[in-house]
Amino acid sequence: MNGGSGDLREATNDDFWDRLNEAMGEDGLLTYRYLGRKSQDMHDLPIGTMKIRSDMRDWHGGIRPAALAIATAETGFSDFNAVPAPVSAGLSIVDPGIDVKTVTMQQRTLRLGRNLGFSRTVVADQDNPHRIIALTRGIGIKLGEAPAEGGKPFPLPDDMEDRDLPPLVKVFGGWQDDRGSWRLPALTAGSRSTSGSLHLGPIHVLFDAAADDLARESGQRVVDWEVMFVSAGTTGPFRVDVTPFSSSGRVGAAELSLIDEGRDGRLVASGSAAFGPII
Repeated sequence: MNGGSGDLREATNDDFWDRLNEAMGEDGLLTYRYLGRKSQDMHDLPIGTMKIRSDMRDWHGGIRPAALAIATAETGFSDFNAVPAPVSAGLSIVDPGIDVKTVTMQQRTLRLGRNLGFSRTVVADQDNPHRIIALTRGIGIKLGEAPAEGGKPFPLPDDMEDRDLPPLVKVFGGWQDDRGSWRLPALTAGSRSTSGSLHLGPIHVLFDAAADDLARESGQRVVDWEVMFVSAGTTGPFRVDVTPFSSSGRVGAAELSLIDEGRDGRLVASGSAAFGPII
C-alpha cells in the first residue's frame, strides 16, 4: 500500500483506516511508538501512562519538557474523529521528577468545537498520584474528517529496555551544525504527521535539545514550555534559531524558532522556554 504524501485528507472512507494504520505503523510515525506513550485516545484507556527512560531526562536528570509534551499531545481531536493538527502546546513543570519511573496523564477536554479543541492534562507520578509533575494546556484544529465508523485502538507500544539508549534528538535525526544550531533532515515517513507535514514530536525534541544546552550552561532547568505551530513543515531540512533573554545576570528564558529551509526559510513553529533553579 502506498500512502503517497501521508496526508489523510486525501484518503477515501474506504481506505482511511488502512492508511492511518500504515502511517502509524512500524514504517511510519516514530514519535509515540518510540517514547512508549499509552494514551486515552489512541489506545482507549481510562488514563494514559508513559515510562520514563534515561533518554527522556535532561542534563540534571529531570524529565524533559519534550517527553512531557509528547505524552500529553491530546486536545479532544484524535485520529479517530478527525485529521488533527496542533495549534499550541504548553506545560508548567511543577516537579522535575528525577526519581519518577512512570507518569500518568489524565487528559480533560475543555471544549470540542466544530474545528477547534481545547484541553488540559495533569501529569502525575504513577507511584504517588498526589505528586504532580506538570500541568499542560493544548489547542488543536481539525483539518479533515475521519469516517464515523471503523476505527480501532492502536496496539499498545512495546516496552523498550532502558540501556545504552541514544539521545532522543539523535533518534529523530537531529544534529548540530558548525555554528551549534540544531537541525533536522528533510521530511520522512518517520517524522511525518497524518496531515503530511512535520509532526509535533520532532519539533518538541529539537527545541528541547536547544533549550537543554542553555539550561546546562546556566545550571538551571526548564520550568515552563510553550510551542505555537505556526505553519506546516512540508519540506526541510529544518533549523532551530535561538534567542536567549537574560534575567538577574543569567539566562531567564529563550525564544525558539523552527525554520523550514526547503521553503525559503518559512517559520514552522515558535517556542519559548523559561528557566528556573534546580530543586
